[in-house]
Amino acid sequence: MSKQKIKLDIGCGKNKKPGFIGIDIDPSSGADIIASALDLPFDDSSVDEIYCSHLVEHFYPEEARKFFNEIYRVLKKGNKAFLKIDRDWSRSRLFKKDLTHKHRYSEQEIKQMVSKFSKTEVKNRIYFLNFYTLRNKIFVHLEK
Repeated sequence: MSKQKIKLDIGCGKNKKPGFIGIDIDPSSGADIIASALDLPFDDSSVDEIYCSHLVEHFYPEEARKFFNEIYRVLKKGNKAFLKIDRDWSRSRLFKKDLTHKHRYSEQEIKQMVSKFSKTEVKNRIYFLNFYTLRNKIFVHLEK
């Protein structure tokens, strides 16, 4: 008998990734579970996959460290997490875009926070979203 995999979209907001359990702190988000990303309601080593887009920049560095520790805690050994962190072009632009943004992370800061994972890939990428829109994000691939 095949047990269903637990796949989390942490900080999903109103745009939960299909096939994932949405977790968000905002009750109006429509998430499947209303909870803090800093205290995930899952047992140690119980989660098969984690996806998280545009959440980490909403944390101060000490909170971001706690968040990465939570991901590490709940993720099963050998399984993966994929994250996208908004960096924007400057600190002031990032903060003006969304007043709940708390910190503009560098690639190096994120690398330090995820060093306990067995495999890490942290890349700052600048890319075109479309012909007119250039983006600046950090992409993080982790394996426990």
